[in-house]
Amino acid sequence: MFFSMCTDDRGAWPSAAPGMPKEAGPDFASITRGYEPVGFIVVGLGMGHGRAKWITQTSGAQLVGVVDMDAERGKRTSEELGVPYTENPTPWLENDEVEVVYVLTPTGRHAGVALEALAAGKHVLVTKPMEASLAACDEMIRLAEENGLLLGVDFERRFSPEVLAIRAAVRGGRLGRILGGETVLKVLRMMEYFQEQGGWRGTRRWDGGGVLSNQCIHNIDEVAFILGIPERVRCEVRTQNHGIEAEDLGCALWEYQDGALISLFATTCYPHPTWYRRLELHGTQGALVSAAGGPVEDPQTRYFLDGVWSGKAPETVDIRYLTAADNFAAAVRTGAPLVCDGRDGRRTQAVLDAMYRSAYGDGGWVEVEAELPAH
Repeated sequence: MFFSMCTDDRGAWPSAAPGMPKEAGPDFASITRGYEPVGFIVVGLGMGHGRAKWITQTSGAQLVGVVDMDAERGKRTSEELGVPYTENPTPWLENDEVEVVYVLTPTGRHAGVALEALAAGKHVLVTKPMEASLAACDEMIRLAEENGLLLGVDFERRFSPEVLAIRAAVRGGRLGRILGGETVLKVLRMMEYFQEQGGWRGTRRWDGGGVLSNQCIHNIDEVAFILGIPERVRCEVRTQNHGIEAEDLGCALWEYQDGALISLFATTCYPHPTWYRRLELHGTQGALVSAAGGPVEDPQTRYFLDGVWSGKAPETVDIRYLTAADNFAAAVRTGAPLVCDGRDGRRTQAVLDAMYRSAYGDGGWVEVEAELPAH
């Protein structure tokens, strides 16, 4: 059985409450790939509707078809983008035009679709988070590697010029040794959101958890992408204002091997209908703050270097890929490395997993088991 997810095409932002900041989306006209387009199908046409539209605008990629169990959604995307749709991905797996299966179903159903596709010899790209459990992630990774196929995870913030500039500044030592920081996400979700589409959201089995798994996974991956994977974490969760199984508020502390500490706060109980995110980092030589939404009228990133605050990034970044599909097509045709392959997606999942093990345990420190265990 396959579900849909809510739709949003605006820039690099995930679907959320009204009032999200408008950030520039991918500039598809800026690239022309010189290889034969890679054929994709998109499974799940909530958020997948926007991703399917992006594929039709991506040089080097071709949308072959779309899949959704909801006929209304399937017809909408099919008619708008001019491709056929089915209610099940299985018929597409014998189609030679289909090289990549792009999975945008509820989190706990990623593996079911992905494993069927991998067994049929198709490459697989899944949306965030990778799955609802590390065991499911591991099964996907092993089957992809055994069959010599590509497996990627779509963490869209990794393609943001702003995030890439922050990562370059940090890894280039412009802030010195990182000492600490914080990442914050504040969103308003109404109860109707959790009741839609069979009520899968906010459940541990199908959503992987609550605000930490669904919304804050973007922030978790962003920090991991910039700083690397923490050595250990501790976490507290609460269900404050929604009748759901999982959390609508989460707080965590990450500790790195060199002693750096990062705090994390996320909620879907914010009174303002927005997607308010903020990242701050400081080191021995400088600091930065990046924020959008909420009280911040225009998205901005500012750096404190040499005693002065500036909106100019200290490092120039070469933007090679516009989206995960653009990167994935290049990997299929040219062997280019994936920005986030299955093992890297698992590392981010391992941080989330450790946070939940802490929260549902005694709230103490839990080691992050980042790497795939020996089979």
